[in-house]
Amino acid sequence: MHFDVIVVGASTAGLHAAELLAKAGKRVGLFEQQDPLNPSRRTMIVTPKWKEILGIAPDGVVLHSISVMAVETPSSSVDVTLDPPDLIIERAAFTLYLLDKAVSAGVELFLGHKFVSADGGTLKFSTGGEIVEAQAPVIIGADGVGSSVARAFGIPRPPFVPILQAEIELPESWDPSVTKVWFDVEDTRYFYWLIPESGDRAVVGLVGDERGHLRDLLESFLDRRGWKALRLQGAKVAMHHPRLRPWRNLEGLSVMLVGDAAGQVKVTTVGGSVTGLAGAQAAARAVLNGTSYSKELSALKRELDVHWWIREFLERLDNRGYDDLVRYMNPRVLGLLEKRNRDEAAGLAWRLLLAQPKFAWLGVRAFTKRRQFQRLIPIGSGTAG
Repeated sequence: MHFDVIVVGASTAGLHAAELLAKAGKRVGLFEQQDPLNPSRRTMIVTPKWKEILGIAPDGVVLHSISVMAVETPSSSVDVTLDPPDLIIERAAFTLYLLDKAVSAGVELFLGHKFVSADGGTLKFSTGGEIVEAQAPVIIGADGVGSSVARAFGIPRPPFVPILQAEIELPESWDPSVTKVWFDVEDTRYFYWLIPESGDRAVVGLVGDERGHLRDLLESFLDRRGWKALRLQGAKVAMHHPRLRPWRNLEGLSVMLVGDAAGQVKVTTVGGSVTGLAGAQAAARAVLNGTSYSKELSALKRELDVHWWIREFLERLDNRGYDDLVRYMNPRVLGLLEKRNRDEAAGLAWRLLLAQPKFAWLGVRAFTKRRQFQRLIPIGSGTAG
């Protein structure tokens, strides 16, 4: 089988890239190990940038909207108004929506095909005990954090963190338009969250770090508040690192990684829905315009690098530092955070420093301290994901 582009992995980023290329007239083959495609359910919060990238908010995918982000540290708290509001989406429904869009655009879909190996632009897939070969001058790896495409072509894969969240009944006193995050470095170097997905349901979760005990921490957090887990949702999420170069150019062959396979995830919030779609669009532009993937990725990389540096700052904060960070959020800062969302950090960081000069002092104080936790680095092309 011969294609203009082969996409490996029916992730949201892979499906979006495949759709864009097929709509532009390319013959696209998308190969996915699952048959049928059965993405796991996961509730996620995204910024309005998600809708801007797609052009619409698909029916059945958006569960709810959020107009306030409440932030709590051990001794401080603040409410950030979101205008326009964030959206709550369901990952499985979104994946299946993009699948329909890709097939409608003319993408040739091959389910039940597990990627086995590559010899240049010839890829081998295992299906039903048989080996199937497919060729293309462009390969897009969209097969997640443990990308087999990355390993086959010697591209370092991104680091990753585990996340775990529990579905709960929304507490009766909770305003369903408010999501909340709690910072406590004694438990996790990231944060806990509660995200309402409707007027009566929510998810509560956290990101794991090197200390482990993720489920114990979540259960303890729920018990302290009298909340009961109805069902658990878990995943491994890739993390961006400035050293990542998610591509490889060989003679007559271009290999590009998108989404989690490329580490296109904001490390401040561990959110990759919007940035994964942006990576897919960059890959499609590179193919259609005959430009380099690195050039098309430059704006996204700049955005993700800013998040990485913010994360480096946060890694050096203790609970007192988080308390100060929240206390320094004056009306000018809150006004900026209201209008500029988390997918616009590259244009927001300097404005925040001008709005609150104390942030600069907090940064100096933080960067004179040693990092409290191990630095995340790419895991390399030879290690198991």
